[in-house]
Amino acid sequence: MHWLGRIITFSVIAGSAVLVALLLGHVAHYDIGITRLAIRHSALIASAVIAMLLVV
Repeated sequence: MHWLGRIITFSVIAGSAVLVALLLGHVAHYDIGITRLAIRHSALIASAVIAMLLVV
């Protein structure tokens, strides 16, 4: 059952990173006015960094 806890933890971390990336993308697009194409790579990088920080 120990592996199930790790899978659930990883799922929560990955989901949190995706939600934060979507939130940042929404703010950058609608509030700041940056195009979606310009923020695509930044959002991917930000979600990877957030996921790594949550794992540590």
